[in-house]
Amino acid sequence: MGEKLKGKAAVVTGAGRGIGRAVAEALAEEGVSVVVNDPGVERDGTGGSRSIADEVVAEIRKKGNKAIANYDSVADFNAAKNIIDSCVKEFGKIDILVTPAGVLRDRMLHNMSEEEWDVVVNVHLKGTFNCMRHAAPYMREQRWGRIITFASQGW
Repeated sequence: MGEKLKGKAAVVTGAGRGIGRAVAEALAEEGVSVVVNDPGVERDGTGGSRSIADEVVAEIRKKGNKAIANYDSVADFNAAKNIIDSCVKEFGKIDILVTPAGVLRDRMLHNMSEEEWDVVVNVHLKGTFNCMRHAAPYMREQRWGRIITFASQGW
């Protein structure tokens, strides 16, 4: 385990699979306490299972690092507040926010419905805004923080 970021606290969205999981695990290896946020939905955003986030938390803890699970959807403004607040409540602060949560509606423009488009935008774009919006006041108050955003194609 490295110690470059020891003592920091982070939220990683979409951390149950794919690049989100890799980011959460890498941060934990560097000594970061991590909120593993993932509602456990399928690649297209349907369904949900707490076991997806729980598995990542178990792996991180097995290696002696700190992590908790959060199952809220980034697409919901108030749920995003809960995601961020869970980090502050459990670890006393939020230093890092990484937002790779994503869903995939594998369609061409000409055959994608408005509802399918809305699901993608709500997770990728609005979800990023929602989490940043709730993390920023804490980071401003601390006078420190890092927000890393990028798009995932959905695991």
